[in-house]
Amino acid sequence: MVTAHRRVVQEINGATAALVESGLADDQNPAFESKVGTDDYLVRYRRHGVVGSAPRNTPYDDAYRELRQARSFNVLMLDGAMLQMEYEFRERRLLRHRLAFLPSPDLLEYQNDPEHYLEERIFADVVEKGVVTVPCRFDYDSRDSVAVELAHPVSHLTLGQYTGCRIPVSAGVTPHAFVDFVLRSFYNTASSIVDVRLPNPLLRFEDCITPEERRTIHVGVPTHTNGA
Repeated sequence: MVTAHRRVVQEINGATAALVESGLADDQNPAFESKVGTDDYLVRYRRHGVVGSAPRNTPYDDAYRELRQARSFNVLMLDGAMLQMEYEFRERRLLRHRLAFLPSPDLLEYQNDPEHYLEERIFADVVEKGVVTVPCRFDYDSRDSVAVELAHPVSHLTLGQYTGCRIPVSAGVTPHAFVDFVLRSFYNTASSIVDVRLPNPLLRFEDCITPEERRTIHVGVPTHTNGA
């Protein structure tokens, strides 16, 4: 039987391969698993030099450049955006995850070769002056000492770098759902839909949203799977 943490590794690396094959990814660091306790497993990318999260109050431009220089990402997209995916499991159950989409804070490096990006229809929106850089992050933390109904949902979405922005999410987010969300939200344009054939999803996580959180604006995640 394939355990959940190994399915996560397969799903991350499968999605990464699909992004590379499509030409959307410029660089990558494959995911791997490591045993960090008797029954605890950590799934992450190989890092070079710094931790995956920048210190609080660090300007986004500085944090982005530090993380990129350290190759702290699973995938570096062609437009400079970074995808980070980390999961922690305890006794085969999801304990925590951190999934981040970190867009490039500026387009200076792409302005050196604008014709290339303008030829790529999916990047038409990227070079528009009205586009605003908005990092987003899906967090999951089921520890009793952390989760607080409404104030700190077990699974939540943070937009920008706002500390108090925790939009409830109905369940943990799988790698497939996260990459699909990024492609649909940031790489489809009015005139072009990206053609990335992601491998079929391999797993799902249980609902964790409370009735009170469900009565607020929240994000629903897919719960179907072809393999679980």
